[in-house]
Amino acid sequence: MPPDAAPRSICLVRLSALGDVVMVLPLVRAMQSRWPGVRITWVIGRAAHAAVAGLAAEGIEFVVIDKPRRISDYRALWRALKGRRFDALLCLQASWRANLIYPGIAAKRKIGYGRDRAKDLHRLFVRETLPDSPPHIVDGFFQFAEALGIDRPAAADWRLPVDPEADAWCDRTLPASPFVAVSACASKPERDWPLDRWAELVRRVHGRWGLPVVLFGGPGDRETAAAREIVARSGADALDLVGRTRIPQLVAALARCRLLVAPDTGAVHIANALGRPVVGLYAVAPSSRTGPYGNLDTCVDVFGRAVRELQGRDPVSVPWSHRVHDPRAMQLITVDEVFTKIDLILRRGET
Repeated sequence: MPPDAAPRSICLVRLSALGDVVMVLPLVRAMQSRWPGVRITWVIGRAAHAAVAGLAAEGIEFVVIDKPRRISDYRALWRALKGRRFDALLCLQASWRANLIYPGIAAKRKIGYGRDRAKDLHRLFVRETLPDSPPHIVDGFFQFAEALGIDRPAAADWRLPVDPEADAWCDRTLPASPFVAVSACASKPERDWPLDRWAELVRRVHGRWGLPVVLFGGPGDRETAAAREIVARSGADALDLVGRTRIPQLVAALARCRLLVAPDTGAVHIANALGRPVVGLYAVAPSSRTGPYGNLDTCVDVFGRAVRELQGRDPVSVPWSHRVHDPRAMQLITVDEVFTKIDLILRRGET
């Protein structure tokens, strides 16, 4: 298939994580807009699928799998796609687990990452590689669209579907008035902000604006313990829903929030896709790479400072994949910095 030919079928592989899967949406929308009749098949992990399952009503075919752990898992996936040959396979994930999927999917074109983002011998499993990517992950995904002959859109089209049953759950569960959403824990503890600062922030937000605060997060012990401590220390009007929401309910809830405050976690990208303001807290990785796409001005980003002060390096010279794996990194973010961002957003809402 020539790069500018209209494809009839496209397969894309992005298994996880939750935020990354949401960030694939603008790529999917760009393909749908350019070729309304194209058949899109998405190989996706079971957990992340819950966030985008509503796309099935628009004709997106999902092949939902558990994380492959043995060769029999790969063979089962390959059997499910046996006899099909796609015009293009978009290899959107560069990891051993994902890379080993690609040989068993037949496609005229297999497009993957360039040298800067290829990992685990990724380039051996694809036939075409992209040039070095722009900083943000969403822009990197848009490069796959460009490889298919689609011009990069002026603005990202998200249209993340909200599940009607989850929306009804929100009617029964959430405050009727506007609320501030907090997702305090990231998937990795090094990206968590100190709990005493969360508590102070919640107290100040409630005291200044009188808005209820709703806490969201996963069911793990770290997340639930953190939420209990934040509520207890803050003494504010806070509803703790940590560990009590499924992903569709989280999506529906964030669609209703006045704003979200969170570190580098999947909730950031869900809220951003729903058009809600996000105050993202970034130190381990820069917001220019993984922040709320198109709305980085609302983030508190101390990555450059962390690179300089904690690693003694020039942030301009570090590679795209560089991280600050230091527990002190998130401590560089102050309550005043975060509160100022929140205050600016809420003041805009008054005018």
